[in-house]
Amino acid sequence: MNPPWIGRVEPFRIYGNLYFVGTVPASAHLIDTGDGLILLDSGYPHTLYLVLHSIWELGFNPREIRYIVHSHGHYDHLGATRALLELVGAKTFLGRLDAEYANGNVNLTLADELGYHFNEFFAPDVLLDDGSLIRLGNTVIRCVHSPGHTPGTMSFFFDVHGESGTRTAGMFGGAGVGTLKRDFLEKHQSMMCF
Repeated sequence: MNPPWIGRVEPFRIYGNLYFVGTVPASAHLIDTGDGLILLDSGYPHTLYLVLHSIWELGFNPREIRYIVHSHGHYDHLGATRALLELVGAKTFLGRLDAEYANGNVNLTLADELGYHFNEFFAPDVLLDDGSLIRLGNTVIRCVHSPGHTPGTMSFFFDVHGESGTRTAGMFGGAGVGTLKRDFLEKHQSMMCF
């Protein structure tokens, strides 16, 4: 397995107030709402320092992260959240049907399958349903329940504001074909909470 820094990606602005701050193995996005930052997915615990460095490099202070919004409950998307909460004290959001992944009641974060031990569980502050709205500053995120990768996978739609006007961004919560294969579904059937 490569050391985390091998997966570093230069952070960049996608458009307007939307930025990429993730790594090669796990995406993470930052929205500057004008009233605090929203982090979309936290990534792996062992790459959190890269995400934080990217946020600093773009000129933002990670302590301004007010919300951490998760696309789904797998280790590569919520693994760094507990450590990040210790640093910034943000409010966490996750699809209702993946809450058991985050709090450790169901062992389906996929950490084991990826070769990691995971015990940095947390209780999400807000459980998302289809149609839930997340509001902060100039940003309203519309949540669309998109199950398949996990039972609680969410996709997000929101406006971004930039030089050429307002555009709508959409982020698909995850296809994850590996978790849709028969052998995976049979192995974890008793823990699936569809």
